Amino acid sequence: MTDRVHFKHSYMSFPLRTEPYQRADDVGYAMTELLWHNGKPFYPVTALAEARYACARLAEGRFDETDEDNIDLILQMRRATGGYFFEIILRNDKGTAYGGWAWGQELSIGDEIHDGYRVLTTHNGRHAFRFAWDATTGRYRCLNELPVSKGGGS
Repeated sequence: MTDRVHFKHSYMSFPLRTEPYQRADDVGYAMTELLWHNGKPFYPVTALAEARYACARLAEGRFDETDEDNIDLILQMRRATGGYFFEIILRNDKGTAYGGWAWGQELSIGDEIHDGYRVLTTHNGRHAFRFAWDATTGRYRCLNELPVSKGGGS
């Protein structure tokens, strides 16, 4: 006798309020990139289930929440090493890509523009860290010394 296997439960699912562009395949592909760092796993996939996210416009220009092609996502991952890694997914008319990471306890987006993208500032206690877009690497990078790393460059 053979028992039929029934798949009744979702391993991970999106909340009902999640917009279609936020769970689109192109965003999913970019997220798989952030799960790895320097050729090896950095986060377990379950870390995505616990991640919180915010929508922003990091590229120059005004934020228009109806322009789904140009809304970036910033994920706040699990607390680690005294702060959070903030993982950046960039979205524009040309596509979706992983945009690097920032680290701290809080994250702010300023009006300052560097290489066409807004500078991010994180805070960890009394210390502030600035992250700017690096067009050469296609990633955000820290402009000052961080107390943590992801095991090498970003």
